[in-house]
This record gives sequence, structure tokens and C-alpha cells, in this order.
Amino acid sequence: MNFIKFIACFDNGLAILLGRAEPPSAVTLHDLKKGSQEEYGVHIDGGEGVPLAQNILENKFDEIVCFLGGWKNIARAFNDYRQQWPETWELFAMYSTFVRPGGEIRDGKGGAMAMIGRRYDGIVPKTVRRRRNKIVRTIALYLITHPREGEIVLYDDPELDKKLN
Repeated sequence: MNFIKFIACFDNGLAILLGRAEPPSAVTLHDLKKGSQEEYGVHIDGGEGVPLAQNILENKFDEIVCFLGGWKNIARAFNDYRQQWPETWELFAMYSTFVRPGGEIRDGKGGAMAMIGRRYDGIVPKTVRRRRNKIVRTIALYLITHPREGEIVLYDDPELDKKLN
């Protein structure tokens, strides 16, 4: 679930999840995950830091994508969900487009979360977030149980909740 939420928060996250934009490389994912680094103006050598290549490999983004059936399967699942449940898809799309850390919309009325809530019968931001998480969980379960088109895998794993989060 966290992987899907992470991708969805990119500026082009919805396009990536729907297969309309090129998926990010492991290096790009690593750079986005670690965030901006302070620039010292000089090259700092040495120290106990983990080498960049090792750090990228240890993030296991490619492993997660492979476990979910690849980027094409991820796009198929998101497109299937979008077609099957357009009402809840709209909430997910709005959340992914407008909700950003620190807030993109500052309208004095509660920002993007409140805007989405007003659109859905005045629900509070906590409920918006909860619904978005349920949508992500539903798609994640679909991906795990449908590794390829037309194939269903009954997934009876007591550790499923840990794998989804």
C-alpha cells in the first residue's frame, strides 16, 4: 500500500499508475524517497555512509513491482478499478492530484482535503484519507490476487496485512 501511495503522490503519479507515463527508474524512486539533501558546495568524501548503488538496491522498488506483476499489471489493475468504480476512483484521483505535503491549495477553507470532503457530502478530511486508503488497499489486494490478466490466486497468507502496509 505504501508503494502505491508513494507513486500516487508524484506530479504524474496517476499517469504512471494508469500506464500513460513512463514508470520511474529505481534511481528516480530512490531520489524521490530520500528527498532533497542539503547542498554544502563541496564534495564530501568518506564516512560510514552506504554506497548509492547498494542503497538503491536495498530499497527493493523493483522487487515490489515484480511481486505486483510488473508495471503493465499495475496499470491494468488501476484501469480496471477506474472502469468498475468511477465514483470512488474520482476521490482517489482528486486526492492524488491535489493533496500534497504542506498543502498546495490554501483557500482559507481547509485546503484540498476539505475541498474533496465538500464534494463528497461534507465528509471530514480524516474520512477522505480513510476512503483513499481503502481504495489503495482494494487495488493492492486485486494486484496480489490477480498477478496476470484472467488469473486468480487465492491468497491465504496470515502475514497479508504486513505485506500490504
